[in-house]
Amino acid sequence: MTSWQDSCPILRAFVCISLVLLPLFGFAAAGTITATIGESIPLNGTVQLVDTVYLFVTGPGIPVNGARMENSNAPVVTGDPGTFTQVMVENERWSYTWNTGRVSGGLAPGSHTVYISTEPVAKNALSGVKYAEVEIILKKAVTTGKLEIETDPGDAEIYLNEKYSGNSPRVFENLAPGEYAIRLEKAGYATETGSVTLTAGGVVKVTRTLSPAGTPGSPASTSKAASPSPTTVPAGSPVPPATTAPLSAGCITAIFILAGILCGRRA
Repeated sequence: MTSWQDSCPILRAFVCISLVLLPLFGFAAAGTITATIGESIPLNGTVQLVDTVYLFVTGPGIPVNGARMENSNAPVVTGDPGTFTQVMVENERWSYTWNTGRVSGGLAPGSHTVYISTEPVAKNALSGVKYAEVEIILKKAVTTGKLEIETDPGDAEIYLNEKYSGNSPRVFENLAPGEYAIRLEKAGYATETGSVTLTAGGVVKVTRTLSPAGTPGSPASTSKAASPSPTTVPAGSPVPPATTAPLSAGCITAIFILAGILCGRRA
């Protein structure tokens, strides 16, 4: 079976955020991150004159004034350090990796904001506190693939894993990742077979030009001659007379001579 899929490298980028606490002006701006739910997002930066920074997040389905980074249902409370995600500062540097796939309560797709502050205060109490905010746009994880099949000429029957699945051209959405055996059939044309491998979020396009049946390079269509079936006679029916071929003249002469010899001996 032929593989009909071109292999393409999948590139993944991990973004690091550097946040700097200036003595008088707070954190520097950090920009926007786009990631898929389930990915880990490393955050790190430098800060002066503090031993700990306090992180919390806001976004769809999260308490309005923020929740812990590891629990979207646990609201932060101003003045209560234990309700925040605390990160130690060493040599004026801090680092935290947010595993978006392991957040208790889950995360919804959309725009989220991560706050990093020098004091344990919720969003509604940030006034007068040195802090920074980072926008993180989370996208829903894609768990299915897409398969597009076209043929020339069109209207060929498509079989996926030996199951009829429609005629070309056709687009198959939301297919589970994995290998798919494909067979294309059209009257008067050679059958095409092959296979593709779908990945989550991937799109595979198959385009095939069908060859007329019997052309060089196309699978030959063969047929077997039917074997003669034996003739059966029902029980009790008269047996038909045997069919005999006519005797040649030489055979007839030999028979007469033999008959004369036998008669002479009897006399």
